[in-house]
Amino acid sequence: MQIKKNIIIDDLAEMYLAAERQRSVLDPIDALCPDLTLEDAYNVQMEIVERKVQGGDRVVGKKVGATNEAVQKAMNIHEPIYGHLLESHQVPEGGCISTSRLIHSRIVECEIAFKIKENLEGPGITVPDVLEAVDSVMASLEINDARTREWKIGTREVIADNGVAANFVLGTRQISAHDLDLPGIGVVLKKNGEEIASSTGAAVLGDPARSVAWLANKLSETNSGLKAGEVVLTGSLTPLAPVTEGDRIEAIFEEFGRVSVQFT
Repeated sequence: MQIKKNIIIDDLAEMYLAAERQRSVLDPIDALCPDLTLEDAYNVQMEIVERKVQGGDRVVGKKVGATNEAVQKAMNIHEPIYGHLLESHQVPEGGCISTSRLIHSRIVECEIAFKIKENLEGPGITVPDVLEAVDSVMASLEINDARTREWKIGTREVIADNGVAANFVLGTRQISAHDLDLPGIGVVLKKNGEEIASSTGAAVLGDPARSVAWLANKLSETNSGLKAGEVVLTGSLTPLAPVTEGDRIEAIFEEFGRVSVQFT
Protein backbone atom coordinates (compact mmCIF):
# COMPACT_ATOMS: atom_id res chain seq x y z
CA MET A 1 0.00 0.00 0.00
CA GLN A 2 2.87 2.38 0.87
CA ILE A 3 4.53 1.68 -2.48
CA LYS A 4 1.31 2.55 -4.28
CA LYS A 5 0.98 5.76 -2.23
CA ASN A 6 4.57 6.75 -3.12
CA ILE A 7 3.81 6.23 -6.80
CA ILE A 8 0.75 8.48 -6.54
CA ILE A 9 2.79 11.21 -4.82
CA ASP A 10 5.55 10.98 -7.45
CA ASP A 11 3.02 11.09 -10.29
CA LEU A 12 1.21 14.13 -8.85
CA ALA A 13 4.50 15.95 -8.32
CA GLU A 14 5.45 15.37 -11.94
CA MET A 15 2.02 16.54 -13.10
CA TYR A 16 2.35 19.83 -11.19
CA LEU A 17 5.89 20.35 -12.46
CA ALA A 18 4.84 19.65 -16.05
CA ALA A 19 1.89 22.04 -15.73
CA GLU A 20 4.24 24.77 -14.49
CA ARG A 21 6.73 24.18 -17.31
CA GLN A 22 4.05 24.08 -20.00
CA ARG A 23 1.82 26.78 -18.42
CA SER A 24 -1.08 24.33 -18.56
CA VAL A 25 -3.68 23.39 -15.96
CA LEU A 26 -4.71 20.31 -13.96
CA ASP A 27 -8.06 19.12 -12.69
CA PRO A 28 -8.75 19.53 -8.94
CA ILE A 29 -7.52 16.88 -6.50
CA ASP A 30 -11.05 15.43 -6.24
CA ALA A 31 -10.69 14.37 -9.86
CA LEU A 32 -7.01 13.43 -9.81
CA CYS A 33 -6.79 11.64 -6.49
CA PRO A 34 -9.87 11.99 -4.27
CA ASP A 35 -8.36 10.02 -1.36
CA LEU A 36 -5.30 12.28 -1.03
CA THR A 37 -4.82 13.39 2.59
CA LEU A 38 -3.32 16.67 3.80
CA GLU A 39 -0.19 14.77 4.81
CA ASP A 40 -0.01 13.32 1.30
CA ALA A 41 -0.41 16.80 -0.16
CA TYR A 42 2.58 18.05 1.83
CA ASN A 43 4.54 15.03 0.59
CA VAL A 44 3.69 16.04 -2.98
CA GLN A 45 4.94 19.55 -2.21
CA MET A 46 8.21 18.22 -0.78
CA GLU A 47 8.75 16.01 -3.82
CA ILE A 48 8.28 19.05 -6.09
CA VAL A 49 10.74 21.09 -4.02
CA GLU A 50 13.30 18.30 -3.91
CA ARG A 51 13.16 17.87 -7.68
CA LYS A 52 13.65 21.60 -8.19
CA VAL A 53 16.63 21.62 -5.85
CA GLN A 54 18.10 18.64 -7.68
CA GLY A 55 17.71 20.71 -10.85
CA GLY A 56 19.87 23.50 -9.41
CA ASP A 57 17.37 25.68 -7.54
CA ARG A 58 17.76 26.55 -3.85
CA VAL A 59 15.33 26.88 -0.93
CA VAL A 60 15.68 30.38 0.56
CA GLY A 61 12.72 30.39 2.93
CA LYS A 62 9.12 29.49 3.63
CA LYS A 63 5.72 31.08 3.20
CA VAL A 64 2.63 30.84 5.37
CA GLY A 65 -0.72 31.22 3.69
CA ALA A 66 -4.37 31.52 4.66
CA THR A 67 -3.59 33.50 7.80
CA ASN A 68 -6.53 35.88 7.57
CA GLU A 69 -10.25 35.33 7.10
CA ALA A 70 -10.51 37.08 3.72
CA VAL A 71 -7.83 34.88 2.14
CA GLN A 72 -9.29 31.72 3.69
CA LYS A 73 -12.67 32.51 2.14
CA ALA A 74 -11.16 33.37 -1.24
CA MET A 75 -9.17 30.12 -1.40
CA ASN A 76 -11.68 27.91 0.45
CA ILE A 77 -9.11 27.13 3.14
CA HIS A 78 -9.93 26.80 6.83
CA GLU A 79 -6.47 26.72 8.43
CA PRO A 80 -2.99 28.11 7.68
CA ILE A 81 -0.80 26.25 5.22
CA TYR A 82 2.87 26.57 4.28
CA GLY A 83 5.04 26.36 1.20
CA HIS A 84 8.68 26.83 0.20
CA LEU A 85 10.35 29.88 -1.33
CA LEU A 86 12.89 29.10 -4.01
CA GLU A 87 15.72 31.29 -5.24
CA SER A 88 14.21 31.27 -8.72
CA HIS A 89 10.97 32.75 -7.29
CA GLN A 90 12.56 36.01 -6.13
CA VAL A 91 12.14 39.21 -8.14
CA PRO A 92 14.15 42.35 -7.26
CA GLU A 93 12.30 45.20 -5.57
CA GLY A 94 10.75 47.35 -8.30
CA GLY A 95 11.40 44.62 -10.86
CA CYS A 96 9.19 43.17 -13.59
CA ILE A 97 7.25 39.93 -13.96
CA SER A 98 6.15 38.73 -17.37
CA THR A 99 2.52 37.61 -17.29
CA SER A 100 3.31 35.25 -20.17
CA ARG A 101 5.28 33.08 -17.73
CA LEU A 102 2.26 32.56 -15.47
CA ILE A 103 -0.97 30.63 -15.97
CA HIS A 104 -3.96 32.44 -14.51
CA SER A 105 -4.95 35.98 -13.77
CA ARG A 106 -2.29 36.82 -11.26
CA ILE A 107 -2.96 37.31 -7.54
CA VAL A 108 -0.80 39.59 -5.35
CA GLU A 109 -0.57 39.69 -1.56
CA CYS A 110 1.26 42.24 0.61
CA GLU A 111 3.02 40.70 3.58
CA ILE A 112 5.49 41.26 6.41
CA ALA A 113 8.59 39.14 5.90
CA PHE A 114 10.88 37.87 8.68
CA LYS A 115 14.56 37.03 8.24
CA ILE A 116 15.68 34.27 10.60
CA LYS A 117 19.07 34.73 12.33
CA GLU A 118 19.22 31.42 14.23
CA ASN A 119 17.59 28.03 13.78
CA LEU A 120 14.04 27.87 15.13
CA GLU A 121 12.57 24.45 15.81
CA GLY A 122 9.33 23.50 17.55
CA PRO A 123 7.25 22.27 19.17
CA GLY A 124 6.32 24.84 21.77
CA ILE A 125 7.60 27.93 19.93
CA THR A 126 5.95 31.17 21.10
CA VAL A 127 5.96 34.77 19.87
CA PRO A 128 8.81 35.76 22.27
CA ASP A 129 10.85 32.83 20.91
CA VAL A 130 10.29 34.12 17.38
CA LEU A 131 11.38 37.66 18.26
CA GLU A 132 14.60 36.29 19.76
CA ALA A 133 15.33 34.20 16.66
CA VAL A 134 14.55 36.88 14.07
CA ASP A 135 17.24 39.09 12.56
CA SER A 136 14.92 41.64 10.95
CA VAL A 137 11.56 42.25 9.31
CA MET A 138 10.75 43.88 5.98
CA ALA A 139 8.00 44.61 3.47
CA SER A 140 7.18 42.01 0.84
CA LEU A 141 4.84 41.12 -2.00
CA GLU A 142 3.89 37.60 -3.02
CA ILE A 143 2.51 36.59 -6.41
CA ASN A 144 0.33 33.47 -6.48
CA ASP A 145 -0.43 31.31 -9.50
CA ALA A 146 -2.27 27.99 -9.24
CA ARG A 147 -1.76 25.08 -11.58
CA THR A 148 -5.37 23.97 -11.01
CA ARG A 149 -8.04 24.55 -13.67
CA GLU A 150 -10.17 27.70 -13.24
CA TRP A 151 -8.53 28.37 -9.84
CA LYS A 152 -10.72 25.62 -8.31
CA ILE A 153 -8.46 25.18 -5.32
CA GLY A 154 -8.99 23.99 -1.78
CA THR A 155 -6.60 23.08 1.00
CA ARG A 156 -5.11 20.03 -0.72
CA GLU A 157 -4.52 21.81 -4.03
CA VAL A 158 -2.83 24.75 -2.33
CA ILE A 159 -0.58 22.54 -0.22
CA ALA A 160 0.40 20.14 -3.02
CA ASP A 161 1.04 23.08 -5.37
CA ASN A 162 3.63 24.53 -2.96
CA GLY A 163 1.25 27.12 -1.56
CA VAL A 164 0.48 28.29 -5.14
CA ALA A 165 3.75 30.24 -4.92
CA ALA A 166 4.99 31.89 -8.09
CA ASN A 167 7.17 34.90 -7.19
CA PHE A 168 8.01 37.13 -4.26
CA VAL A 169 9.56 40.57 -3.81
CA LEU A 170 11.35 41.81 -0.69
CA GLY A 171 11.67 45.42 0.37
CA THR A 172 15.16 46.84 0.79
CA ARG A 173 14.64 48.32 4.26
CA GLN A 174 15.14 45.85 7.10
CA ILE A 175 14.26 46.76 10.71
CA SER A 176 14.73 44.97 14.03
CA ALA A 177 11.52 43.28 15.10
CA HIS A 178 12.16 44.37 18.69
CA ASP A 179 11.67 48.02 17.72
CA LEU A 180 8.23 47.53 16.22
CA ASP A 181 4.58 47.12 17.18
CA LEU A 182 4.08 44.36 14.63
CA PRO A 183 0.29 43.99 15.04
CA GLY A 184 -0.13 47.76 14.72
CA ILE A 185 1.94 48.31 11.57
CA GLY A 186 -0.22 49.78 8.82
CA VAL A 187 -0.02 49.13 5.09
CA VAL A 188 -1.69 50.61 2.03
CA LEU A 189 -1.84 48.54 -1.16
CA LYS A 190 -1.97 50.46 -4.44
CA LYS A 191 -2.56 49.37 -8.03
CA ASN A 192 -1.45 51.81 -10.70
CA GLY A 193 -1.21 54.53 -8.08
CA GLU A 194 -4.72 54.07 -6.67
CA GLU A 195 -5.39 52.64 -3.21
CA ILE A 196 -7.20 49.30 -3.37
CA ALA A 197 -6.80 48.07 0.22
CA SER A 198 -5.35 48.88 3.63
CA SER A 199 -4.76 46.89 6.78
CA THR A 200 -2.49 46.30 9.79
CA GLY A 201 -0.24 43.51 10.97
CA ALA A 202 -2.99 42.24 13.25
CA ALA A 203 -4.74 40.83 10.17
CA VAL A 204 -2.25 37.95 10.27
CA LEU A 205 -3.29 35.72 13.18
CA GLY A 206 -3.43 38.80 15.41
CA ASP A 207 0.37 39.21 15.14
CA PRO A 208 2.59 38.24 12.17
CA ALA A 209 5.16 36.82 14.61
CA ARG A 210 2.49 34.29 15.60
CA SER A 211 2.51 33.11 11.98
CA VAL A 212 6.23 32.32 12.26
CA ALA A 213 5.61 30.48 15.53
CA TRP A 214 2.83 28.45 13.91
CA LEU A 215 5.18 27.53 11.05
CA ALA A 216 8.03 26.44 13.33
CA ASN A 217 5.64 24.25 15.32
CA LYS A 218 4.03 22.82 12.19
CA LEU A 219 7.41 21.95 10.68
CA SER A 220 8.33 20.07 13.86
CA GLU A 221 5.69 17.49 12.92
CA THR A 222 8.05 16.36 10.16
CA ASN A 223 11.23 16.81 12.26
CA SER A 224 12.06 20.01 10.43
CA GLY A 225 12.35 23.68 11.33
CA LEU A 226 13.37 27.14 10.21
CA LYS A 227 17.03 27.67 9.37
CA ALA A 228 19.27 30.67 9.96
CA GLY A 229 19.25 32.92 6.91
CA GLU A 230 15.83 31.86 5.69
CA VAL A 231 13.07 34.36 4.93
CA VAL A 232 9.49 33.73 6.07
CA LEU A 233 6.53 35.41 4.38
CA THR A 234 3.88 35.50 7.10
CA GLY A 235 0.64 35.83 5.11
CA SER A 236 -1.38 38.49 3.37
CA LEU A 237 -2.47 41.57 5.29
CA THR A 238 -5.04 42.48 2.65
CA PRO A 239 -7.54 40.66 0.41
CA LEU A 240 -6.12 39.00 -2.70
CA ALA A 241 -5.47 41.58 -5.44
CA PRO A 242 -5.91 40.39 -9.07
CA VAL A 243 -3.56 41.95 -11.63
CA THR A 244 -3.08 41.87 -15.40
CA GLU A 245 -0.42 42.88 -17.88
CA GLY A 246 0.58 46.52 -17.43
CA ASP A 247 -0.36 46.79 -13.76
CA ARG A 248 2.02 48.16 -11.13
CA ILE A 249 1.50 47.02 -7.56
CA GLU A 250 2.95 48.90 -4.61
CA ALA A 251 2.63 48.27 -0.88
CA ILE A 252 3.44 51.21 1.39
CA PHE A 253 4.22 50.25 5.00
CA GLU A 254 4.34 52.76 7.83
CA GLU A 255 7.67 51.43 9.09
CA PHE A 256 9.28 49.61 6.16
CA GLY A 257 8.69 52.01 3.30
CA ARG A 258 7.64 50.77 -0.13
CA VAL A 259 7.90 47.56 -2.09
CA SER A 260 6.67 47.32 -5.68
CA VAL A 261 6.53 45.16 -8.79
CA GLN A 262 5.52 45.75 -12.42
CA PHE A 263 3.64 43.23 -14.59
CA THR A 264 4.55 43.22 -18.27
